[in-house]
Amino acid sequence: MKKQSSYHSKTEPSVRKSKKTPTSPIMNVKTEDQLTQSQINNEFLKTQQSFRSSASPLAQNSSLSSKATYSSKTLVQNHQKKQMQILSKQKMQNMHERSIIKVMGLNMEAVCHKRNHENNKMLYFCQFSDCKADSRIGCSYCLVEQHNDHSTQIMEVQTFCKLFDDKKKQFINLSETILKSPDKTQEIKFYFDQLKQYLLDRLFFIEKNILQSMNQQLEWNPLEKELINHIINLGSKNIYEMSQDELKESLDFIQGKHIQQLEYMKQETNNYLSQKINQVEKSWNEYKKQLEVELSHLLDENNKLVFLDPKSKEFLEYKLNYYQQKEKKVKEMREPFFTQLAVIQEEEQQQQETLKKIMDLQNQEYNSKDEQIKKENDKLNKAEQFLKQQKEKKQYEKEKEREKLLLTFPYKIYTEECGHRVQCNTIPIFGCCNKAYPCTKCHGSIAHPARIQLPSYRYCMKCLEIYLVMYPTNYSINCLKCQK
Repeated sequence: MKKQSSYHSKTEPSVRKSKKTPTSPIMNVKTEDQLTQSQINNEFLKTQQSFRSSASPLAQNSSLSSKATYSSKTLVQNHQKKQMQILSKQKMQNMHERSIIKVMGLNMEAVCHKRNHENNKMLYFCQFSDCKADSRIGCSYCLVEQHNDHSTQIMEVQTFCKLFDDKKKQFINLSETILKSPDKTQEIKFYFDQLKQYLLDRLFFIEKNILQSMNQQLEWNPLEKELINHIINLGSKNIYEMSQDELKESLDFIQGKHIQQLEYMKQETNNYLSQKINQVEKSWNEYKKQLEVELSHLLDENNKLVFLDPKSKEFLEYKLNYYQQKEKKVKEMREPFFTQLAVIQEEEQQQQETLKKIMDLQNQEYNSKDEQIKKENDKLNKAEQFLKQQKEKKQYEKEKEREKLLLTFPYKIYTEECGHRVQCNTIPIFGCCNKAYPCTKCHGSIAHPARIQLPSYRYCMKCLEIYLVMYPTNYSINCLKCQK
């Protein structure tokens, strides 16, 4: 009897009423873990009671009255009933995910646990704004007992969940159309990317121009490569196959002639580059300072960019303050330049005053010694005439000497300038063929390529004097003797 009573405490009241014999199949119910899905569905379908199965409200009242006559032991057993029912796969597919309760790996449907509500399903949701019920979600009994006066405001839980999903989707779509913070918007990023690219392009352009100007000024660079290649070429030849000129040049190399030339190139190159780099550094520091001033005045005290309405009073005050600060900073930057300029102007003024005093003294002396000056002028005129005569005499002698040289001069004489080089009064003599040409282009490369020498021989187009200079053959040099 104890076993039978314990069993009755675990089963539904309807089962106890209909199945009292010990041979009932319900007596042999296995555990939930051992039941198949179809067996679970069959067993719980027998225990489910729906308010909709009643024929009329009278049936509901009679059911309620019958429940009231249960003994206290029966009420305790009803209170211990399961408050959820296991769902089948087919039914679960038709239900909303938020209305399914998952417990211990099982999908269950919520039921009402209120007294005398016979574990009916929680199917309805009340949308009445002034509803005074304990809960807006309830079963069929809850609908009659607590929401009868506003039954038109009742909807099914599944419908409510679907409506909520639709609104949620609309809400999410609307939220995605809201612009993000300014530092994340593509427009502002695009503007600043353009500005950065513009600045980088300008900096690269300045850098390119500086390097290009430095490379153009370095005339030793091709000469250095040519000299190195020439020495390497000499060192790679068999000594018995070398010409006399190559042997002589090899001897000069051993005696240090080419090393001296290379050291001279090194010294000149290093001096020029050091000077150029210092100039670039000074200019760059000045440009950097100007750029820092411009950027600093665009920001406030907290290093933030100020956004104001251009028509507002605050914007006008901000702009006036901006230009006042900029003007103050510019004055501070200009001060040392004004000081230097004032010193230079003061020195020039002193020089002008000194020159003026000298001119006054000269005028006084001129007025007091007018006759003496005239005599001196006469002497100067005579001296100039004498110098002129001497110059004409020397010129005549030069022409005679030139005529004598013409008879034995070994090179072609050029009397006009070519358009390939800088204008000068000398003609280079190329060591490759021991012939004179105005430049390497005039030499040409039909018979053989022109070989640039360092040092090189020249002859003057006027006096025909031949002399050696420490410059390459393609470098334009004037005869100083004829320029005096």
